[in-house]
Amino acid sequence: MREQTSHHPLSERMAPLDPATWEALWQLFIQIGRFWGNVPEPEPYRTRFQTFITSRMELNPLYRELYIQARHVIEDLIAAHGVEPAYEVLFTDPLANLAPPATPLQFTRQYVSNELIALQLALGGFLAFGALNYPGYFGGGNVPGAPAPYRTMQEEP
Repeated sequence: MREQTSHHPLSERMAPLDPATWEALWQLFIQIGRFWGNVPEPEPYRTRFQTFITSRMELNPLYRELYIQARHVIEDLIAAHGVEPAYEVLFTDPLANLAPPATPLQFTRQYVSNELIALQLALGGFLAFGALNYPGYFGGGNVPGAPAPYRTMQEEP
């Protein structure tokens, strides 16, 4: 039996993200796919993307602020470098990956960009990297008595 989804107590009082922030995050998701070449057509994943973002905020309301900050960081990068180079800076600047994060760019890279890269990999991006045993995304949960939602090393009877 599946467990009920967890929510942070403050998430019920949290204001929803504004449309401009949603669009900035979606464009980030699209640019990740283009840059890494792991999700050629992102539109079929929009609902899963929105669910992921919403779930993150429900589990930890601080993500709402991180997403708003990410929008401003991306806007600043685009103003300084142009669209394509801005995302390249976000994805490749070695200073953006220093831990623990201390600047808005570092928080955006580590808590927004890197997590959206992981989401894309979970949605089928592993196939782009040559994963032969990965026909798409993992679906379903590991429910006792139910078949595994992925290929296992065990021979099926």
